[in-house]
Amino acid sequence: MTEYSQTAVIVVADMAGSASRNDMGKRHARKEMYAWLERTLGPEWSRCAREDRGDGVLMLWPLSVPDPVPPKVIVSRLLRLPETAPAGPERPRLRVAVHIGQTFRDDHGFAGASIDETFRLNEAGTLKASLAEARGPVAYLLSEDVHKAVVRYGYEDFDPSSFHPTIVKVKESTLEAWLHLPAEDELAARLAAQGTATADNPTGEPGQTNGVHLNIGGNAQISGTSISGRDLYL
Repeated sequence: MTEYSQTAVIVVADMAGSASRNDMGKRHARKEMYAWLERTLGPEWSRCAREDRGDGVLMLWPLSVPDPVPPKVIVSRLLRLPETAPAGPERPRLRVAVHIGQTFRDDHGFAGASIDETFRLNEAGTLKASLAEARGPVAYLLSEDVHKAVVRYGYEDFDPSSFHPTIVKVKESTLEAWLHLPAEDELAARLAAQGTATADNPTGEPGQTNGVHLNIGGNAQISGTSISGRDLYL
């Protein structure tokens, strides 16, 4: 057991649509996913610690080892996933969440708030909707920490305009994140903005504004100067 936590780059890759596959299809998709990640990450694949998650995988690259893999290298390689995607109608499609934070490992695996946050980024409705609408095989969500350390830092490998800010609200977590859809910036910008709007107003009820705001649904009726019925927001 590791007594003290350590900082690591944390990645969760998860296949969309796994539940719709039969068992043979799941086996094939898992094989394709692991082969896909390995050929894309190259030498960095053998340098990460991994946990299988059925239809996905948790990967960690500790930054406290003598020769750590820089976050820039990991993100740069992950962004090549569309270039190395398997062909065919049954190819897996991946949601990829990337974070940097404190983790610890015990006899049962990895744990820590940062790992929880990475899984919540991966489960974000914005990321799921992005992959569902995207033409490509991968959708990415980077945490604010990763964006600051890699994209906003100024490395020439990354185009800052292709990463779009959004807010992720999952369970008790509210996280700032950056959505990236390769070659589909307009879609990414729209869905990132929608994600922020949903997080800011999860109930869908009108916020507090000056003047009069009227939202009538259900069986509400207006007759003369009288308003009656249900689902009224005044």
